[in-house]
Amino acid sequence: MNLNNRLRFSRDVEYDLLVPPFGSDYYSMSPKQAKENFEWFISKIPERVEYLSNRIAEDVKIPVSELDLSPDSLKTVWRWFLKTARIEKTPKEQVAEMEMQWGHLGEHWIEREKLTVATQFIVRDIGMYFGETFTKNHSNVTWDYFTKPKNHVNAKKPLLYGFYSKTSNPPFSTPIDPILLIEQRACRIMSKSQREADLLELFVDLEKCMIDV
Repeated sequence: MNLNNRLRFSRDVEYDLLVPPFGSDYYSMSPKQAKENFEWFISKIPERVEYLSNRIAEDVKIPVSELDLSPDSLKTVWRWFLKTARIEKTPKEQVAEMEMQWGHLGEHWIEREKLTVATQFIVRDIGMYFGETFTKNHSNVTWDYFTKPKNHVNAKKPLLYGFYSKTSNPPFSTPIDPILLIEQRACRIMSKSQREADLLELFVDLEKCMIDV
């Protein structure tokens, strides 16, 4: 690890990082690796939810029983996250690469700041907590994944099933990537547009897209 990376990590959030067995390049995973990764992801949900809940309870000094996978608990989770999350400047070489590839499309295509590594891992754990909040409160929502078409943006990712697209006519069933949706809201920190209600509002909005059973 070079000096710059050491400095970056030393300034980051102290958090227990759980590294995926095959990384996060889902496109390059074989179907076998995708299956193993999904099984690993599902097997880790209980311990990551427990770790996150204990960490939040300790930091905000509340009983861990309040982190009960209820929709209302999402307010506490996100309030803690906004106080804990950190951002850092994107390395110059990455900025230069983005400017070369996307600069002609405008400044908003250039990410000059980004979530720190630990913050990204926290986002994944919150994605697990968020997903379990759905599966606990709505029996028709489940975790699953798909491998084809392999060039689909969500292929091989752990997803939540039980939703439909409201914008299509007729509506059709579509899984959602809770980690991506939460990351998008986390990135509002960069524009200072984040709100404590963001996570709960996402839950409420997705409830409106649920498939009736």
